[in-house]
Amino acid sequence: MNQRLLLFFLFLSLTLLSAAQIVFKEGYIINNRNERIDCQIRNVGREGSAIHYEYRLRESGNFEKIELSKFLEFGIENELKCIRALVPIDMSPDRITSVEDTLSVWKEGHAFLSVLLEGELATLFAYHDLGKDFFFYRLEDSDIVPLIYKKYEVGITPNFVQRRIYNNTFRGQLALHLTCGNQNNAEKISYTKKDLVNYFEKYHQCKKKDYKTFESSRTKKGLLLLKPKVGLNSIQLGIKDPIDAAPMAYFSKGNSVGFGVEVAYIFPYNNYQWGLFVESNHLSYKSVSVTVINEVNPDMYKDYMIDYQSIEFPLGLIYHLKLDKNNRFFAKVAFVPHIIFSSSYIAFNATEKNKFSSHSSLLFGIGYNHRGLGVEFKYYTPANITQNLYKRGSNLNQLSFNLFYTFQLLSDQGFR
Repeated sequence: MNQRLLLFFLFLSLTLLSAAQIVFKEGYIINNRNERIDCQIRNVGREGSAIHYEYRLRESGNFEKIELSKFLEFGIENELKCIRALVPIDMSPDRITSVEDTLSVWKEGHAFLSVLLEGELATLFAYHDLGKDFFFYRLEDSDIVPLIYKKYEVGITPNFVQRRIYNNTFRGQLALHLTCGNQNNAEKISYTKKDLVNYFEKYHQCKKKDYKTFESSRTKKGLLLLKPKVGLNSIQLGIKDPIDAAPMAYFSKGNSVGFGVEVAYIFPYNNYQWGLFVESNHLSYKSVSVTVINEVNPDMYKDYMIDYQSIEFPLGLIYHLKLDKNNRFFAKVAFVPHIIFSSSYIAFNATEKNKFSSHSSLLFGIGYNHRGLGVEFKYYTPANITQNLYKRGSNLNQLSFNLFYTFQLLSDQGFR
C-alpha cells in the first residue's frame, strides 16, 4: 500500500509539473516588418534576462523562442517591454595586474534590452549577460548609450586581490544629463536596478513629466510566510514478533487532530517558485487493538498497547506552481526528525512498558493555495520507532491532511 501511495505522489507531482509548463501571460511581439501580433508569452530562463522568452500564437499550440534576428520588440502589458537595439558592451577583463590595464574595450552587438522605465525625458534599459547586469539610457529621441560602470580587481597572483578599483562614470553621466534642483544626488547611488529606477522616477517627478515604470523593473525581495495549521493525521504501527517465523502484528489505525505551524522563506526568483520551510507539528496515536493475519485481538496479543506522542520538525524544500495571481499548486519534500514525549510507550504484556527509540523519516507533500487559504496532503516514509528493542523492528506509517492559512510577513511583495 505504501508503494502505491508513493507512486501516486510521483504521478501527481509530474502532473503538476506538466501543468506548470503551460503557464503563460497575454503579450505581443513586433516583427521586422513592424507588425504587432498579439500572443502568449512565458519566461523559461533567468528572471531579469530578456534572452529566454518564448511565445505562442493563439491559433498554434506550440511555443517558439523569441529570436533576436526576427523581432524588434516584445512585451507584456504594464509588466514587461523588451526592444532590440545595437549597443556597446565593455568587454575588458575584470581581473587585472596593473592599474594601467583599466582601459575599456567596447564591442557593439544587437541585444534585447529590458525597458525598466519609459519617460518623456529619459528611458532606462537593462541587459543581463556574462553573469552581470548592464544599464543603458536614452534622452528623449537620442541614441541609447551605456551607463558606464566597472569593478576591477588588481592582483598579480590568481588567489590574492591587492585592491579594487571602481569606474563610476555613470554617476557623472546622471549628474550631467538628469538633474533637477536638489532632487537627485547622483554621487550616492549604486549601479543597481533598484537605485537607478528610483533615480529616474525622482527625476521625472521633479520635472513633472510623465513616465511609466514596468513591473519587471521592481527589485523583488524574498518572502517570509507563516502558516498556522490544523490537520487530521492517520497513523498505523506494524510491529515484528521476536520469533522470526511469526507474522507481523498491526495496531489499528488511529486518526487524530493535530496542530502545527510552518515558517517558509520563498526566494524572489522565477516568480517565487522555490523556498525553504520548517514545521512543527504535534502527533498523537493510541491503540489497544491488534490484527494478526486478519484476526483481531488474538489471545497472545491481548496485552499489546501503544501510546505514542511526538512533535515532528520537517525541514525541506517547497516548489510553487503559479496558475494565476490567486491560485497556486505546490510540492514539498523534507527530512523529518521527531521528539518523542517521555510518557510514550509500547507494551507487549501487562507488567512492562517499553520506550521508543528516536527516529526520522522523509516527507512528500502536495497542496493547493487559493489566496491565503490552503490545503495539503502529506505522505511519510515508514519509520522504525522500536529499533532499540531486541527483534522488535516496526513500521510507523503516517498520512496527514492539513488546512492552513498563510500570513505574509516582512514584505510588501504580492505572493498571494
